Amino acid sequence: MSMKDFVELLTPEQKEALLSALSGSVETNETKNSEEVHSDAKDSITEDFQVKKQNNLNKKRKEAVQASVNTWKDTGEDRHIETPNASITPRNRAKPKTKSVKCHVCGKTSNVRSSLVYGEYYRCDSCIG
Repeated sequence: MSMKDFVELLTPEQKEALLSALSGSVETNETKNSEEVHSDAKDSITEDFQVKKQNNLNKKRKEAVQASVNTWKDTGEDRHIETPNASITPRNRAKPKTKSVKCHVCGKTSNVRSSLVYGEYYRCDSCIG
């Protein structure tokens, strides 16, 4: 792309900005607008592109949470729905199987669930910790 093609693609505002930049005039509409924006913003940007935050808070990092009055009211909007009468499901689970094992540390014998016993060497609750 040649410089002539580039200039033809520019809008009239962009051409004016390019001419003012090449002639040495640094002050443009964009810089005026950006200064107005920076004065209104909470963060200010300096000329060397450093952002300075302005904290207008009370310099407190923690605030106590205060409870308010509960304003929820039960209006009973779904009273037409009824719970069906059903029989209770019977609990048919068998009792857990236990094993009589001897602690290899103290020699004490105790009944423990078989699912918890594995390996040759069992330790009782008092010898574990």
